[in-house]
Amino acid sequence: MVKKSLITIGILICLFSSTIGAVEIYPLSQVYPGLKGIGKTVVQGTTIEDFDVEVLSIIPQPSPTSTLIMVRVSGEAIERSGGIASGMSGSPVYIDNKLLGAIGYGYEYSDHRIGLVTPAAQMLALLENVPINNELIIPSGFSEIKTPLMVSGIQGRALKMLKDTFEPYNAAVIPGVSGIVDQFNSSELEPGSAFAVQLLRGDFQVAAFGTITEIDEHNRFVGFGHPFLHKGNVNYFVAPAVIHQTLPNLEFPFKIASAGPSAGTVYQDRAAGVGGVLHYYSDYIPIMITVEDVTRNIQDSYRVESIVDDSLINALAISSAYQGVDSTLDRIGAGTAYVRVEFFVRDLLNPIIRENMFYSDTDIAVWALSDLSEGIDLITSNTLQHVELEKISTEIVIKDERKTAEIEKAIPRLFQVKAGDSIEVEVKIRPYRQPVENRILRIEIPEDTLPGPMTVSVRGGGMGYYAIKPTVHTTWQSLEQDDTEEMWQEPTQAESFDILMAKYVDREQNNEIVAEFYPFIDTYTYEEPEPEVNDTVIYNGETIPVSEVELLEQDYGHYHWENADTEPIRVRLNTQYVIEGSASFEIEVI
Repeated sequence: MVKKSLITIGILICLFSSTIGAVEIYPLSQVYPGLKGIGKTVVQGTTIEDFDVEVLSIIPQPSPTSTLIMVRVSGEAIERSGGIASGMSGSPVYIDNKLLGAIGYGYEYSDHRIGLVTPAAQMLALLENVPINNELIIPSGFSEIKTPLMVSGIQGRALKMLKDTFEPYNAAVIPGVSGIVDQFNSSELEPGSAFAVQLLRGDFQVAAFGTITEIDEHNRFVGFGHPFLHKGNVNYFVAPAVIHQTLPNLEFPFKIASAGPSAGTVYQDRAAGVGGVLHYYSDYIPIMITVEDVTRNIQDSYRVESIVDDSLINALAISSAYQGVDSTLDRIGAGTAYVRVEFFVRDLLNPIIRENMFYSDTDIAVWALSDLSEGIDLITSNTLQHVELEKISTEIVIKDERKTAEIEKAIPRLFQVKAGDSIEVEVKIRPYRQPVENRILRIEIPEDTLPGPMTVSVRGGGMGYYAIKPTVHTTWQSLEQDDTEEMWQEPTQAESFDILMAKYVDREQNNEIVAEFYPFIDTYTYEEPEPEVNDTVIYNGETIPVSEVELLEQDYGHYHWENADTEPIRVRLNTQYVIEGSASFEIEVI
């Protein structure tokens, strides 16, 4: 059975020219069924058209939106749009040239000429930054429509990432078209004009489109008549828009639109709608993406600008980078990638730079962007201190060739070594479908290492990314193999943001050979037992002489390790291959 429901119509933010004075509000107390007025919207292009509005009913609401007004719309513009369409949210409704409110909701899978108007007074209250903390309760049988977010230039799995990100916000993500900048003039915006609320702009765009409701003499505007993402205090881009076409649809008509140059900022995203200021521009995060396809000798650069929002920046940046890789490679599949990521953070003298190498036999873009995603998460989600991310830059060089090598064996030049000395280790690696190559590592044995056997593991730095294969173990007696699996994990705790990011930057790279061992250090101490003072003690519920307890439980003192969490000693060697597999051997410290 097809369910009827009333749903929010698109995203509608109000842009207002300073030439327009304060509008007079039609009193809600004088609204009654049968009252008629007009609405304003854009069905195609940038031309504002009128449509007829008739009040059907008044629907009381709990706080924060006290009343909604049910209306029927009609007229030639409505006939061409197929009814109230996604993107008409915020379309102003006037009675006797007084602002009644804005179209905010419409019926899904039903009569698209029936909708709800959010009263003007409730929307204009946004301009006073009055906090609205309660949820809007829609009458039974009604529900909020998914806000359409049009995405330009992003397709496939990058688009799916955005869909998953915005699903909790009840925002529908659909493919769109790029902006046509030369068609726009923000000074001409007025109630009824089409506009865009942008989360991402540049070579790739993520924007929601709606209709201007009203603006005051200070260029402050309101719109939608319903929340966008309902995030409260926000900083969204605002731009004028052109409507290419309004498409009738059984579920809900919608507009195909493009955004122009930025024209202001949205600061409020509340239950009654959104509000902001024209000609005032907020901070943003520029993101530079350079992708080179070595095999085809192609290099492309992409630039986007993201809103400053810790909860959205990762999805916006990674989806842009995914699309950049996919657009340049023009394929999804195997490859080897060299990646350099730079984060510029306010109050840090130097950028945070991370370099790495990746290989995937199925989808190189997924692996190539893992450090970028992790870096953004560390910066925006760390619990140590607030930091302001100012710029992101990533360079990705990809070739079809498989540049991997597997560790076959690790053999020390000596199997006995004194504490304080060093030994050389010969590591045999086999590049993919190539002859074996040798690499030499030198391991320093700490001077305070205790005598005895010690196991050294040799592995690839990318063991956190790749499935771990059985370790090839070499004993000092027979060089025989051992199938035990060596597990490894990078430390993740840090005492400060600087230490956290230093660990991120200096973390092992996938193209490194890492030799690792835990030395037994002479750091224990001996503690004498404290002398007894009392002649008797309670033992198992009975009072007995101390001498008897000493016979039962002799305490000769004890040893304890002062550094139980000894960090492993690691030696790292950079190679031109992504290193896979591991090996180990045993030496004796004498």
